Amino acid sequence: MSDSILDILAEAMMERHGFKVVALDMSETPLTMEAFLIVSAMNRIQARAISDHVERTARANAFRKHHIEGYDEGSWILIDFVDLVVHIFLPQTREYYNLEMLWSDVPRIQFDDEEESPENGTSIP
Repeated sequence: MSDSILDILAEAMMERHGFKVVALDMSETPLTMEAFLIVSAMNRIQARAISDHVERTARANAFRKHHIEGYDEGSWILIDFVDLVVHIFLPQTREYYNLEMLWSDVPRIQFDDEEESPENGTSIP
């Protein structure tokens, strides 16, 4: 998996004020994808906005989606790009499923959020 597509999609997530963006390297696991890209959104509307922007950005970079799940409900949106699976979570859903802990033994990239997480009580200007 090219780090550049991860960087591009992580930037797209943060452009829509996604936070706690992390990539998990799944290439050495028995799963079929090379990476997970995980982000949190404060509400369902923001989660859908992140999803839409990620999809447009991926398409503009010749990265096509295979399918999407959870868009209508919005607490966990999964976008399957075959080699890359994007997970967009509401904070409580992300905490409940805790993919980072489940896959704690895989290498990861923590992307720096330009803004503080709204979960920490700081506001986004």
